[in-house]
Amino acid sequence: MTRDRRRNSQRLRPGAGPTRIRARAFAIAVAVAVVYANSLSAPFIFDDQYSIVENPSIRSIAAARSHPRNTPLAGRPVAGLSFALNFAANGLDVSAYHATNVAIHVACALLLFGIVRRTLALPNLAPRFDGAGADLATAIALVWAVHPLATDAVTYITQRTESLMALFYLITLYASHRAHSAAHPMQWYALALGACVLGMGTKESMATAPLIIVLYDRVFLYESFGDAFRVRWRFYVGLSLAWVFLAYELAATPRAGSAGFGTGISVWTYLLNQSVMIMRYLRLVFWPVDLVITYGAAVGYSLGDVLPQALATCALVLVTAAAFWWNPAAAFLGAWFFITLAPSSSFVPIATEVGAERRMYLPLMSVVAGIAIACYCWKPLQQRVSRRMAAAVVTIVVVALGAATIHRNAEHQSWLTLAETTLERWPTDTAYAGVGGELARLGRDEEALPLLRIGARSDPRARYNLGVALFNLRRYDEAIRELEELVAGHPMREEVPWSRRLMGNSYMRLLKWPEAISQLQMVLTMTPHDAEAQRLLVDAHISYGAGLAEGGQFDGAIAEFRRALSLDERNATARYNLAAALFDAQKLEESFAEAERALALNPTNADAHHLMGKLLALQGRLKDSLVSLGTALKQSPNDTSIRDDLARVQRAIR
Repeated sequence: MTRDRRRNSQRLRPGAGPTRIRARAFAIAVAVAVVYANSLSAPFIFDDQYSIVENPSIRSIAAARSHPRNTPLAGRPVAGLSFALNFAANGLDVSAYHATNVAIHVACALLLFGIVRRTLALPNLAPRFDGAGADLATAIALVWAVHPLATDAVTYITQRTESLMALFYLITLYASHRAHSAAHPMQWYALALGACVLGMGTKESMATAPLIIVLYDRVFLYESFGDAFRVRWRFYVGLSLAWVFLAYELAATPRAGSAGFGTGISVWTYLLNQSVMIMRYLRLVFWPVDLVITYGAAVGYSLGDVLPQALATCALVLVTAAAFWWNPAAAFLGAWFFITLAPSSSFVPIATEVGAERRMYLPLMSVVAGIAIACYCWKPLQQRVSRRMAAAVVTIVVVALGAATIHRNAEHQSWLTLAETTLERWPTDTAYAGVGGELARLGRDEEALPLLRIGARSDPRARYNLGVALFNLRRYDEAIRELEELVAGHPMREEVPWSRRLMGNSYMRLLKWPEAISQLQMVLTMTPHDAEAQRLLVDAHISYGAGLAEGGQFDGAIAEFRRALSLDERNATARYNLAAALFDAQKLEESFAEAERALALNPTNADAHHLMGKLLALQGRLKDSLVSLGTALKQSPNDTSIRDDLARVQRAIR
């Protein structure tokens, strides 16, 4: 007969009643609020500009699902919706976005507390902890919640994708656990399945959730995988169907330019880099100083360069696998670490950044839990340390970590500080690019150029920012050369439309209208809703048409003005210029109709009134012509050509 641990009692030990549980939960929430209070005033930084400040997709709930490929919210409709809701409620009030991130972090901490507490209260584990399960759960949740390694996922607003995904991850696990022992489990199963789907729509790392659920069931709830599948196979099938939703989002909005096997980074190189990053992550768990906002691109390591880190990583993986034979619960913690880290830190290359501290948001939970439980279970320590002393130690650790988090949040108050600390702590091309980009944003373009040139060696974003700085310095030819190199070398990057738009603008400054029009048309092919590119393209057509008209090429000018109006039919300048070109081409009836439309769009246009006066005079409507020319002269009293035409009509009437 199948052995199902669900039938065993799951009573909590004395001392962990509802009132005390609520008090612990309140303490966790207060701790998070205290250490993240100074994050509320931090500005939008780096990717926040593209995800929030300049992102038209979050301006309406309906458009929140669609984001340009290879941008932070591409293929992540649930995360995009969360930002759209923020914008609908608060506009660009940065504190509201931070408050939302902190609230998500609080919810994750409380779910972690609940999962650990309920797991340690299971009949097969409760005797080992002698009523201390709630204490351990509180300590684990508190330490994790205030650990500075989590700040990247909380204080960096765009990285809500990580914390929100983690929230759905934990809801899925919590609801799955509750469904196991509930008298009416269907509501819990529904919650777990719904959270799993929402997580898949938040970030791709959610893909590992079904695997963790099955592994958790086997380790803590069932005697074997066979038992688990016999009881919960329908639930597992439902979880796996969430992968279909994830696959659809990945297919609809691919990340070929930033992640995957076509990024130009080999699997082997990325793996070697990950051994370095994993060891650094673990070091930061125990000594969380020198945190950085970005680790840049993968380095071309050889195995000899990273042999110690590679051996250490392999040893941890092997120990985790072996532990399933003698301590499955401990093995689960190791598996949680590697499985939740695997989507970003294994063999699938991520070109834009080889490492990121936010990737430790979920894995950090298992490390903290493992340390706390190991300390509790170590008998020599257990015999020498009283519960009161243990509480004091936990308090000291929480205060120290909280102070470090407050300090890290203070660094987020300035883009330049974040960039400079990154360059100091982890100098890479991307770090140079970060400082250069911030200097350029502050208008210090000359200072930014040498740093951006270093960054541009390997960082496409740096090359784009280099183009921006050169444009601002009016070095348009140089800007075009840099941007052309970016577009040719990285055709799938999100900077490509921006680069082409800037190239178009540069060509306009050089009066090279056909080249400008070509670039801006390509921008609108890639990003049809780019209002700035459309405005520039309209201006380019008008300016090109004006130049052709001045050269007597009226047919070409007329065509350019019509193209401008096809993009913006209410553009009064294009409408007047079309009327004038038609007049010069002796197409008087068409010119009259366009002049009327131009005046309807802009009744204060003296040139349009002047043109209308001439057209009326040619039609023999001299009195009407006098009115139009008189209006034109009132609006432009110093225009001698209007005055001369008015005098001619007056003489003709006499």
